[in-house]
This record gives sequence, C-alpha cells and structure tokens, in this order.
Amino acid sequence: MRRMGSWRRAFLIKVVPSGGRSRPLSQACGLFLLMVCSLWGGLAGCSLPEGDQSSPTQLHYKWVKVRAAGDIEQMWQLLHPDIRNEFERWLTAERLLLNEIKTAYPKEDAAAALEAIGGSARGELESPKALFKLFVRPSPEPPGTLGEVSAHVRSEDIAADGMTATIRTYGGDEVSFKKGSDGNWYTTLASDEAVRLSNARNRAEQNLKRVKSNLQKLGRNQP
Repeated sequence: MRRMGSWRRAFLIKVVPSGGRSRPLSQACGLFLLMVCSLWGGLAGCSLPEGDQSSPTQLHYKWVKVRAAGDIEQMWQLLHPDIRNEFERWLTAERLLLNEIKTAYPKEDAAAALEAIGGSARGELESPKALFKLFVRPSPEPPGTLGEVSAHVRSEDIAADGMTATIRTYGGDEVSFKKGSDGNWYTTLASDEAVRLSNARNRAEQNLKRVKSNLQKLGRNQP
C-alpha cells in the first residue's frame, strides 16, 4: 500500500493557468473539487466520510482518518491478517532470542550479544501490536480542507478475483487493499514498508539461529 507521506503529491503533468505559472495537476484537481464541494454545500461537503471495511474506497477513508489521529488500535485492526502474522513471527523470534541470551549465554558475553542485536526492547514488548507501534512511522499532519479534498477517491479498480484492489485519489496517491477471508477489506503495507518488515523479521530469525548455533558449540543447549 502506498501511504500518503504527502497529502498533495504532484503528478509529473503540469497545468499552466493563464498567468503562465505551472501548477501540479493533483493540486489543480484538488482545487477544482474544492470549488465543486463549496458550490454543493460549503466546506462541510468536502470532508471525508467516516469509512468502514465494506469496500476499498470506504476503507481508504477510514484509514486516512485513523492514521491522521494516530489511533494504533484501529490501525492494527485494519491491517490484513497476513501482515499481523508477520509481526507475530517477528516478535516471537525477538522473544526467543532475548530469552536465549539472558538464560543460556555466558554472563560475560551476554551484554555484548544484546548490544549486537540492538538491545532488549523489542523482545520485551507485550504484543505484536506494540511492535507495530514501534515499527510504524509517525502519522502525517491532519490533512486540512484541501488535503481532505485531495484524499477523495477518484477511481477504484478491483482485481478479477475480487481479492485485491487499488484506489486512486484526486491527490495522485495509489493505495492497495486486500480482502480478508471474513469478507472485509484490509490495508496492506507500502512496498518499502513491506521490505522493511520482512528484513526485520528475517534479521531476528537469523540472529536466533546464530545464537542457538553459538550455544550449541559451547554445549549450553540441546540441538
């Protein structure tokens, strides 16, 4: 899922008004929609719907609101179960790794081992949701009127199998969603975030294998 690091990311195409000064197409679309909203019912008509999980478009609106509010609880619930499972795997590896170092590693080497894995904070977290909170980047600033206009959905494309979808906003964002086995729609991660999560989980699992191997060589645990 491509997150909205900017509420008004520009397209490559430019619109040149009569004054000769170029303006990003996404901003021009947003301003046009703002004028339409104002004509329909004032600025209140430009605000985003509350949203739900019944469709990709509605989920997009809900996600924009909960992320801008920094509501980790709702953000976690809106993540696709496959992604939540990745955080669970990551946390499991971190906990096992921390336990091996604290209970089986030679005391004179434990501090260095903890430093090598980046400390004990992750392994001491109480839940995968807490790890997600540590992982997720700060939410964007509240979008404001023009930002909310730009976040309105311009198009929605659902794949032939009905399980994935992409929406495009007037601000130029493309956002992907995935349907769950319960029939609800869920958010996915942007490609860079997915890679970051995969790397973090793999790193924890590899560190766990190294620690177990070291302990095996020292005769501190069973193969």
